[in-house]
Parts: sequence; C-alpha cells; structure tokens
Amino acid sequence: MNFGNLSSLLANLWSGLRSLKLSLLTLFFLAGSSVLGTILPQKLSIAEYHQRLGPVATHLIRFLQLDDMYHSWWFVGLLGLFALNLAACTVHRLPGVWRQITRPNLTPSDRWLQNRPQFCEWRVAKSLEAMEHRLTETLRRRFSHVRRDTKEGTVWLFAQKQPWARLGAYVTHLAILIILLGGVVGSKGGFQGYVTIVEGHTVERLRLNDGQKDVSLGFGVRCDRFAVEYYADSDRPKEFRSLLTILEDGREVPGLVKVPVRVNHPLRYRGLTFYQSGYGVDAHLFRFRVKPRGGDPFELEVPSDRMVSLPDGTSLAVAGYLPDFEGRGPVAGLQFVSPDGRPGRAMAFYDPDLGAGRADAPYTFRLLSIDQRWYTGLQVSRDPGVPLVWLGCLLLVLGTLAAFYFSHQCVWLQLKPDGSGTCLRFAGQAHRHGESFGKRFANLCRDLQQSVSEELS
Repeated sequence: MNFGNLSSLLANLWSGLRSLKLSLLTLFFLAGSSVLGTILPQKLSIAEYHQRLGPVATHLIRFLQLDDMYHSWWFVGLLGLFALNLAACTVHRLPGVWRQITRPNLTPSDRWLQNRPQFCEWRVAKSLEAMEHRLTETLRRRFSHVRRDTKEGTVWLFAQKQPWARLGAYVTHLAILIILLGGVVGSKGGFQGYVTIVEGHTVERLRLNDGQKDVSLGFGVRCDRFAVEYYADSDRPKEFRSLLTILEDGREVPGLVKVPVRVNHPLRYRGLTFYQSGYGVDAHLFRFRVKPRGGDPFELEVPSDRMVSLPDGTSLAVAGYLPDFEGRGPVAGLQFVSPDGRPGRAMAFYDPDLGAGRADAPYTFRLLSIDQRWYTGLQVSRDPGVPLVWLGCLLLVLGTLAAFYFSHQCVWLQLKPDGSGTCLRFAGQAHRHGESFGKRFANLCRDLQQSVSEELS
C-alpha cells in the first residue's frame, strides 16, 4: 500500500469536504428540492399520481421517492452531506479562533503593529516606569482586564473585550447541526396518527397516518364531552373543544381530568401531543319515560347504536325515528326482546296526546328528548426530536446575536524606551464593526495621551 498516495487522497477529501463550493452546492440542491416538494403533492396514491401526471412521471416519482421527498434516501443524504460540510468547516477553523481568544500574541512585531487598522504613535519625555501605572488604569476603565508582558526592555499592555463574539458563527453551526439531528430523531423515533373518540368512550390505540398499522398509546384517553359553538345566524363553527381525561390502568390521572382541548391548545402527556382536529355526529341519544305495566315509571337513555337492558332483563333498542310525525313532533320506533326471548315492537311519541301503546303491552314509552352524541377527532403526534430542535433554535438566536451584533476588540500598547524618553505605540483591531470601533479607538487614544500629560504635569 502506498501510504503517500493514501495520505494525499485523504488530504484532498478533507479539503473538498470543508470547501465553500460544497456548501453552496448542497444549499442550492436543498433549496431546489424543497421548492419541488412544495409544488409536488406528497403522499398521494399511485393511482392519483398516474391520473394527474401520467405513467412515466409516476414511475420517476416512485423511483426517486418524490411522493415522500423529505424522507427519501437522497434528501436525507443531502442533509447528511451538508452536516458533514458544516462540521468539517467548524473543525478546521475553530482551533485557530480559539487560540486567538485564549492565547493572543502579547508582543507582536513593530511592523505588524503598524499595519493594524487603528494605529497611533507619540513620544513623551518621561520614563516608562512613571507612566505605566496610569496608562494601565486608563485601559482598565475601558476593558476591565489588562495583561502585561515584557520583551527586551519593552513593556506591552494588552486588553480585549467580548472575545466570545468570535464564537458566534460556530455556535450557529452547532445550532444547525442540532436542529438537523432533532429532525432525524423525530423522523425515525416519532409518528403521527389520528383517533376518533365518541363522547363517554375511551381509546387506547390509534391508527398511524400511513394507514398501515395502529399503535398502542400505553394509556387511555376518554372523551367526557364535546361541544361546538356556531357564529350567530350561521352554521359555521366558531369554536369546538373536547374535554379529555387521561387514564392509567383504568384510573384517572390527577390533574388530567376533563382537560379542555381546543384548536391550537393541545394536550401533552408522556411525549404525545393531542391536537383538536375534527368532529362529527356519531349517534343520537334518546331519552324515554318508561312505565312498566303495574309498576312505577322511570326515565331511560338509549343510544341509537346500542341496546340497553331494562330492570327485568328486557333488551331494548331504537329501530328508527322520524324527526316530525304529522306536524306533532318526533316519533321513535322501538324493538325489544323479553327475558324469555320473545320479540316485540313499540312506538314512542313526543306528543303525549298521540297515545302510549297497547294497554296489554309490558311497557309503555314516551319520547322525552333526542340529543346528538358527538365524536371528537384528534391528531396525535410524537416527536422526540422537539427538545433538540428547541435547543438548536435557542443556540441559533444566541449565535446570530453574537456573530452580528458584537465584535471582538483588541488593543496593544507598546512602551519602548527611547533615549531620555519613551515611545508609545498604540494599535487596535476589531473583527467586526470596524468603523464604530475606530471612533472608540480614537477616543481612547486621546484619553491615553491626556493621562500621560496629566502625569507629566
């Protein structure tokens, strides 16, 4: 094996991985594919794509996974390549920036000093020992901390402000990587599904949006009540909400009983989020006044989709109903089965003047009210990557603020003996906002000269 060729290959690979061209290319393809994913409808059936776009386009869409583009192998590969490029750029440049922050050059050459963006020089007829303390205090008022060094009889004073501002770009890089990681974790470990719950019922499973399987929630969700409000003189819904209760092993969880869930006000529990998504009428609830032959009357609720039992064991169900009978109100048709298996039928009128059935019947019925029984539709999602995304967004804001609104400012003051006096060279630089720093540098230069003049006087 030729280790020289291998080393050269790895060096070229590393150079290409951290290149700006690769950054621009990956960003261009990511932006272009995101536009395509917005224009092309996602997750349609093959028949729908075939009907809309034809067989050739459908085959291409299926081959490139354009029907679920954001989970396709090539889109995930682009994100991974962009993440590697970002990480490589950070690893390559961060050590040098870190050295500038933690180990600045305290004794640069005269030529380097004179080439700084901000520079001034003057000479005073006094020894440096007499001026050093006063100059140090003047710098400390602006920079809080001043470092001192000596070299060949020359004294150097160095001060810096906001050195962490240089890390803003790298915090931003880290934030983007964390957000990408959060997206991957959420895509691989999360899911989205939909569940409908009838008022008074409990569900413990939901069907995923892909329709291929259902999953267990690990607990129960009960819909205690659903309510919908409409705009005045309109059938358009103004607000709809569900009262949900969480059950663990059949018992209500304290603090999670009849929790109101509305649009944009979800319920969160054990990593799952329940969003109010839809609703509808599941069945009607009939309320009857029942009078047994020779017994005391009582009231009974009978759902339209279920049989109920009477005290003597008779099974009763609603066979049908008319919302209006000859202008006299609704009427319900009933069917029942006696304990000995004999079937029977009866009518229950809302208007008491229409009669109560045969006198020899075991029961007589009167219809008291008809209520709608609603079901609520809930979108359920689990995304374990959300904490990572939020952390990344926070770091992104902090990194952007540090990168664009603050600057690393450094100043060097050289006190060099010059015959019977001292030559002072003062230089400064800022890695951003150079114009505003130049004004502050000019003011500081005047303050230093004034402090030397006061010392001399």
